[in-house]
Amino acid sequence: MMKSKRLTLAGRIVLWNLGLIILTGVFLLVSLNVFVQIMLPAVHVKPNDMLLQQDHEVIVPTIEVNQVNEEGMLRSDVSFSSELIAFKGQVLLFSLICLLIMIILGGVGAFYLSKRSLWPVRLLSERLMKINANDLSVQLPVKELPNDELKELTESFNTMLKKLEHAFQQQERFMANAAHEFRTPLTILKTNLEVLRSDPSATLADYRQLSDIFEKTLKRMNHMVNELLVLAKNQDPDKDVIEVGSLIRKVVSELNDLALAQTISIEIHIHPDVEIYGNDILVQRAISNLVENAIMYNKPQGKVIITCASQEGECFISIMDTGDGIDEKHIPFIFEPFYRTSEGRTKNKAGTGLGLSIALSIIKKHEGTIEYSREQTTKGFIVRLPVID
Repeated sequence: MMKSKRLTLAGRIVLWNLGLIILTGVFLLVSLNVFVQIMLPAVHVKPNDMLLQQDHEVIVPTIEVNQVNEEGMLRSDVSFSSELIAFKGQVLLFSLICLLIMIILGGVGAFYLSKRSLWPVRLLSERLMKINANDLSVQLPVKELPNDELKELTESFNTMLKKLEHAFQQQERFMANAAHEFRTPLTILKTNLEVLRSDPSATLADYRQLSDIFEKTLKRMNHMVNELLVLAKNQDPDKDVIEVGSLIRKVVSELNDLALAQTISIEIHIHPDVEIYGNDILVQRAISNLVENAIMYNKPQGKVIITCASQEGECFISIMDTGDGIDEKHIPFIFEPFYRTSEGRTKNKAGTGLGLSIALSIIKKHEGTIEYSREQTTKGFIVRLPVID
């Protein structure tokens, strides 16, 4: 099936400009000739009785009667009338020549300008042809473009490409990390099952032990799936007034046994009457995830310091610990789902790698921010949430 041929943008611009030039030229031509006809006396070509008596074959122009007295219409009048007709013809011919020249020059100028003004578009088109989902690192040229709307569009497109590249890389890391987190428990299940099947002397106690391993592993996988579902929810939560100090004390109370088991002490410094508007269950979960991280990735005999205050119209929550902290190279990725360092997997084997992602998602739903911070002796997270006026 043959494709219908369409004019290029440059061709359409040339035709459009040429049409405008022709219309303008025709208008000027008609206007000029009408003006000449109005301003000069009208001349008619008809037999003149006075002249017919002298030459029966001559038909000459005469001036209108209202312009010249008919009795005085002699040879001088005939001459004047001929000059008028000739002048009007010259004006018409000159106008047509000017129109033709204007059309030719206008067409050439429109073609040159369209080519000149559309070269950045062709340049962008060539670069865009090189961009695909596997290589979004190609940036469109900005320095070579004139400082106009096209340059602004190119800069916006480059920004979009960077965001797409970041999103694709984030998706690839998510897939790799998720595969790793789910493959580990499946490998445990498969290995234990194969070992038991290959042992002909396996006892009932061995099967019960395998059953316990299955139950524990499946429980962890179920927990990861539930965490993913929490992360996937995008609906606005129901909100109410929350007294942040009480919420933090509740979180610490629930994690106290874990802290004792890890020989970690928890200090709380809470400014009273700090209130926010939010969903207490979700905010509690976010704070709990951060405190649990501070406990699990701390040093033995370490300390977790929680501070809550009102600063510059915001609820400031600092959750710092005395652990080794996170290596600089991992910080840009710590909020990505399933992202865990090798040290993190060693220290907290039961972790899912979703705690920080869930915390970030919850804080964002409450129009807050969360960031990793390093101080002289402590490292941790700082959460800022809008307080109630």
